[in-house]
Amino acid sequence: MIILQKKHEYKNHYKQIKEQDFLEKNIRNGSILSISQWREAKHLVQEQKIDVAVEFSSNACSLSDKDEISEAAMVQINFETFKDGRPFTFAKILRKKHNFKGELRAVGHVLPDQFVFLIRCGFDSVEIKEEDKDIWLELLEMDEGFYYQP
Repeated sequence: MIILQKKHEYKNHYKQIKEQDFLEKNIRNGSILSISQWREAKHLVQEQKIDVAVEFSSNACSLSDKDEISEAAMVQINFETFKDGRPFTFAKILRKKHNFKGELRAVGHVLPDQFVFLIRCGFDSVEIKEEDKDIWLELLEMDEGFYYQP
């Protein structure tokens, strides 16, 4: 898997911390925490300025005002199915209401023709199979930036 950020590709340096392995001592730069792990360890991340990501599932895309995630370097949204549009809305909410300035990444069941819409909604990057890179870039190039609604 590679990370595609518009036309640039790079390797993913983030690693998920599984629930059974979750201990504050295991949190380091590049850790991906679930929202429940984030709530438990947010103080440590803030104190030690650790570069972490918070992951949301597309079927649990919600955030209360008290969940302040501005200290997270990245928010990763796992699309459980390509048919679910909630992550697109959640991305806009993160950017506008919660003023999230970090990287916003889509992972999971995302289709190449959704790439343009991911970017329009505030996503910075997407995790894809390396062999699919050309089709993703081809579909991005086809976008002329026109919107159908005035």
